[in-house]
This record gives sequence, C-alpha cells and structure tokens, in this order.
Amino acid sequence: MRYTFKQLEYFVAVAECGSIARAADVVHVTAPSISAAVAQLEEELSLRLFVRQANGLQLTPSGREVLERAKSVLAQAHSLHEVGSADADELRGKIALGCLLTLAPLVLPQICQTFSRLHPGVSVELMEGSQDQLIGAMRRGLADLVLTYDMHLPPDLRFEKLAALPPMVMLCADHRLAKAHAVDLKDLAQDPYILLDLPLSRDYFLALFEKAGLAPTIRIRTTSFEVLRTLVANDFGYSIAVVRPKNESALDGTPIIIRPISNLLPALNMGLLSRKSASSPVALALKKHVQTLIGPNVMPGMHALGDAEPSVTS
Repeated sequence: MRYTFKQLEYFVAVAECGSIARAADVVHVTAPSISAAVAQLEEELSLRLFVRQANGLQLTPSGREVLERAKSVLAQAHSLHEVGSADADELRGKIALGCLLTLAPLVLPQICQTFSRLHPGVSVELMEGSQDQLIGAMRRGLADLVLTYDMHLPPDLRFEKLAALPPMVMLCADHRLAKAHAVDLKDLAQDPYILLDLPLSRDYFLALFEKAGLAPTIRIRTTSFEVLRTLVANDFGYSIAVVRPKNESALDGTPIIIRPISNLLPALNMGLLSRKSASSPVALALKKHVQTLIGPNVMPGMHALGDAEPSVTS
C-alpha cells in the first residue's frame, strides 16, 4: 500500500466536514491539495469513497468502512510518539492538548508549566481552536485531550465535567448598575450588547436572553474575547461571559466590573474531551493532573468560581 497518513487525514476531514472547501478551512490546507489527496487515495484503494450530492459530498458504503479504519490507523500512528522510558516511573513521549480559544490564555500556561515540572520527559504540544476544529482534530488523532465546553458534543467522544461556569455580566466602571449586588437582564434589555460571535458560543449567550424572555440589543459582534472586554471597559456596551480572569482590566488598562446575574440561568459545563478508546499512560497522567487544577471552585487564571463579589482594578 502506498497511501500516506496525510491522505488519510484529509479524507477524514472531508468526511466529517461534508465538503472539500470546509475541510480545507479546518486543516488549513488548500482545497486542490485535499482534492488531489482524496483522489489519490481512491485510486490506491480502487474504491469510490464519496458521491457528490446537492448538499455536499456523501460517503459511499465503502467510504464509511474506510473512514472507521482510517480513524483507527491515525490514532495508532499518533500514539507511536509516546515512547516509554526505561524507568517505569518516568513518563516520556509527546501529547497534544487542545483548548477552546477563549479558555486557552487562562488555563494552558499553568497546566503546561506544572505538568512539565512533574514529567520533564513529556513534550506537550498545544492546539487552540473553535469547537468544530478541536473535535475534528481529536477524531483525526491530532489531539489527545481537549479542554472545552459541553456544547454540541458528538456521541463518539467522551466528555468529563470539571466545573460549571455561571454566566456573569461585564460592565464598564461608570455603568449605572456597576454597584448593584446582582443584575437582572431585563434592566439591561435596552442597553447596547456586545456579542462574542463565535460558533456555538453565540448560541449559548443568545439562549440566555431567550430563557429570560428577552432579546438583546446587539450593537457590536466580535470573535475576540479581549476585543470584547476592551469594548465593554470603554463603555461601548455590556456583555456576558462565563470566565472571569483574575486580571479585571482590559488590555488597555481600563477596569471592568463583573456582576452576577439574578435571573435563573444555566451554567456552562467545562471539562475534558477524549476518545472513548483506551488512553495512553501519558494522556492518563495529563488528565489526572488537569483534574487536580480544575474543579468545582477553582480554575487557573480565574477568580474562585462562585465568588460573586466583584472588585475593580485600575
């Protein structure tokens, strides 16, 4: 057989995305390169893997069988990076840890620093991305563990809850509700709202207003959490977040006020995503370490969860 791992990886990406164009966005490779790789794989296997339909590419029966085997081959190939040490007490190898974009700056530095001190023989490779990108990377064997939220997760992956993050309101220091003990969303209904416009995240935040029987007055949409924080701090509008960084100032130094929401709203579960197959010793060690750092009341880079008493930093 003369197929390559790259061909398998691109084939899996197309199968999961349903089109070559979407797969190209996920794996950051040009569409012609992916198309050529899939065609070469079909030629090598003497199989037709896809049929073109109005809504995109559809796997053939043979394609579905190849997909399952390709995922298994990629996962096994990735595990070869983990080479055991002659000393059974010392872990060696590589592990790929993925994390949602908005969480990564807060949690990854401490996790990686403390884990590397405990296991200096392990190289931790980091990957940040959207929910779809991280799920795709895990299915293709490019990520071993992923830190993310419980949002639209597929049944073929395992999610283990670490903490529940309640939604909170972010306000500028001069806002009329900045000194309130808690904020009712109806008191903000006419205020301009700044939406974190990321896939799935936007659905969660907009659903909070729907649950409260309200519709936000969206003024600005942004895909950057730091841009959002800076806009709030400079009185462009208010926003809602489930993470509360220890640094309660925007990047330009302007303070941000955090207030709990008085409405009864669902928290967002944060946890570890992994494959359901047996984990390697390195993956198990990293998972155990993350579980010591993140729990119901604590998370790296954030104030104690459930600590609703805000402070102002300048």
